[in-house]
Amino acid sequence: MEHAFPRIRLLFLLAITVSPDLPAAASDRVDDRVLGHDHFYNLEYEEAIEANRRLVSQQPDDPSAHNRLATAILYKELLRLGKLETKAFKGDTQFHAWEKPNADPKVWNEFKDVLMRGRQIAEDTLEADSQDVKALYALSTNHALESTYQFMVRTSYFRALQSSNRADRHSRESIKTHPEFIDGYLIAGTHEYVVGNLPWALRFMVAVGGVRGSKKKGEEYVRLVAENGDLARDSARALLVLLLRREQRPLEAVPVLEGIIRDFPRNYLMHLELAGVYENAGQENTALDIFRNIQDKVKTNTDRFGRMPTRVQEALARRIAKVERDMGVRSGGS
Repeated sequence: MEHAFPRIRLLFLLAITVSPDLPAAASDRVDDRVLGHDHFYNLEYEEAIEANRRLVSQQPDDPSAHNRLATAILYKELLRLGKLETKAFKGDTQFHAWEKPNADPKVWNEFKDVLMRGRQIAEDTLEADSQDVKALYALSTNHALESTYQFMVRTSYFRALQSSNRADRHSRESIKTHPEFIDGYLIAGTHEYVVGNLPWALRFMVAVGGVRGSKKKGEEYVRLVAENGDLARDSARALLVLLLRREQRPLEAVPVLEGIIRDFPRNYLMHLELAGVYENAGQENTALDIFRNIQDKVKTNTDRFGRMPTRVQEALARRIAKVERDMGVRSGGS
């Protein structure tokens, strides 16, 4: 059973990508929703927090507004703690071997307070109407956020699994009552895929409500939201990239990543992921060009890449040197 936890980790690496809903075009408060969403996916978490605080003050009875604020608070702290890492530096022991800071209890108290307020609003709405799709979606996202917190911060694996199962249950309820609501398939799809990856014994333990887990069905659900979703499309695209990389299909992830980068050009982690995907696919020349372009952007602070943490910049320099060295060795041996 001890070998199951690295596989369980995938669930929460995926779950941390699930952010609350996108702005609705008809909203009279669309500006803060758009602004917060844009800042969030560009790794500008402080600005995202500010925008979402305004949103909560404008829409105190909207559970999704609270979820958005909780997400921004969570991610800002996870980034500071070094828990949002790119796979582009896989194998770089120096990058991973660093003394991480301690979690700030004030941050987590605020996160939990905002999260619980949003949950209570969603639950109250469902008491009045058990099939309210927006409340079901908000409650599903809310529990997914808690599962991320339990796993990434508290390292409480089974509590995290309990929260993820609750998120999945509400997601499936939205699918059952509103099958046309495409965004509702995202968390259910994530759960399907992850449970389908677990060892059979653990799969039996965590599967609830008849969900046995299917990697194929999980990918179909995630891709459905990535291609046709509205509220969770960007979350689904990021999830799809992780899924395709895990399935050893890196080149399929390229157009998805390129789309995310076009929409959120200041997200340096996505640029690093793109280079890593090409490296995994054996296209070192392309990977090297992207790595070098990222380094140039850091030096000139293009797209605010200058805010990249020093340890990431140092890992980037080492990666460039490694790719150059590996290519040189192969060239010299040919």
